[in-house]
Amino acid sequence: MFDLAHMMTLLPAFALVLVRISGIMLSAPVYSSAAVPARLKAGLAVLISLVVFPLVRPAMTDIPASLLGVAVAAAGELLIGLAIGLAVNLIFTGIELGAQLVAQQMGLGLAHLIDPTLEEETGVLEQFYILMATALLLVFNGHQLIIRAVLDSFSTLPPMTLTLQPEMLHVLRGLLAASFVLALKMSVPAMVIMMLVSLMMGFLGRTVPQINILVVGFPLRIGVGLLALIGSFGAAMVVFSQGYSQTVDAVGQMIRHLGG
Repeated sequence: MFDLAHMMTLLPAFALVLVRISGIMLSAPVYSSAAVPARLKAGLAVLISLVVFPLVRPAMTDIPASLLGVAVAAAGELLIGLAIGLAVNLIFTGIELGAQLVAQQMGLGLAHLIDPTLEEETGVLEQFYILMATALLLVFNGHQLIIRAVLDSFSTLPPMTLTLQPEMLHVLRGLLAASFVLALKMSVPAMVIMMLVSLMMGFLGRTVPQINILVVGFPLRIGVGLLALIGSFGAAMVVFSQGYSQTVDAVGQMIRHLGG
């Protein structure tokens, strides 16, 4: 009976740890994918929380006694987990934006498929690059680094110590800027080639008006665009790896600023 009562006193503290880790499962790449069963996500969150809780519990003092206080503290823990996951997700946002820019220039802007991992409609080219980026993330052990980041956050930022600092805005602005730069770096080589193709078709239409530019240009743009993507694919993966390294550093800075 005593053990049960003692476990009940530890339940609010355990819930705070579980909520932070659950935030990762809701927002981080791979873990938040709809392809991962919800039961697996919940089981993994509980398992990690059980392993981490004995190490975190000594730093947790003044656990709120009321249900409202626990709910407020849990909201702060959920915000930390969501922030870490969304920061890593910004890489994929940049990749998707870059692929979308190239797809529009190639004439594939209306070619959409249902992405089962996101449960939404995405372009063919965007889905291809997202799948490649996910594969690279797994190759780089990014899924393990995401879990390690949230585990390290407990030492830098113990539960119930969330304080939003003004520097957080600079970190978020840097992440958004890095995501946009990543999109430009990925799309610029192919977009420059597509611009040259457009100029060439414009000159061709002026000099040889008998040619139907719409009929000739559509397959030409797709073919040249695919060749440009194949030629720049290696560079795009290097850009992704650089963006991944920058995001890892930014996540560390974000955790420090969340803790003041």
